[in-house]
Amino acid sequence: MIDFVSLLKYLILGIVQGLTEFLPVSSSGHLVIFQSLLGVPFNLAFDTIVHLATALAAVIYFWHDIVEILSPKSSPLNRKMLWLLVVATFFTGIIGLTFKDFFESLFSSVRAVGGFLILTGMVILLGEWLGKGKRSLEDMNIWDAVIIGLAQGAAIAPGLSRSGTTISASLARNLDRTLAAKFSFLLAIPAILGAGLVQSKAIIRAGTIGIGFWPLLFGFAAAFVSGWLAIKAFMSIIQRTSIRVFAYYCFIIGLFLLTIS
Repeated sequence: MIDFVSLLKYLILGIVQGLTEFLPVSSSGHLVIFQSLLGVPFNLAFDTIVHLATALAAVIYFWHDIVEILSPKSSPLNRKMLWLLVVATFFTGIIGLTFKDFFESLFSSVRAVGGFLILTGMVILLGEWLGKGKRSLEDMNIWDAVIIGLAQGAAIAPGLSRSGTTISASLARNLDRTLAAKFSFLLAIPAILGAGLVQSKAIIRAGTIGIGFWPLLFGFAAAFVSGWLAIKAFMSIIQRTSIRVFAYYCFIIGLFLLTIS
């Protein structure tokens, strides 16, 4: 018998994951918050499936860009984008693998999530303050990729937004705002897929997913749809205006969490 209340909870968690993966407010932090509010314990299989759903949303949204980048007949500029993504992913992996256990130990700490959300807000404001948005893909270099990759690696911390840190690092390097968002979202795809692969091995070793099929399906569908909509909305926002409002949101939620903890 299907428990519709439980399905609704997993549907909400899927929506939260999809929206906050691509908005600069930290998906990991919000999942910790909403799992606590809804009384839903952490489940590795669910966490893996909703992250894969957001990766698929990014693949679908940027499908034409991905095809052009990976095409054997791609332009020199697209080949440059590919190699910059490879370099950034390499440094993300170094940080992620080195500090994975330490940051994962913080996921049960509401205080840690609150502190890192405040740090996310500060990073966003710093990126907006430093960024002039004058450099295009032609002007990008390996140091841009290294810095952005390291920023994404650090965002394994719960409450430190992946998109917030990578986009802010790009803006601080004076990259064009649209390029900053696109590079961040394209860079998220291999990072999410890599993390999903690591988690999938743990699920296989455990021999069980811990929850039924339907929560996974509902969560996947919700994360995919909300993730695609979040990318579409954010690409429009960053081209037209500042993203400082997300910093203020992070400050409010972060301070609230620190207060109640």
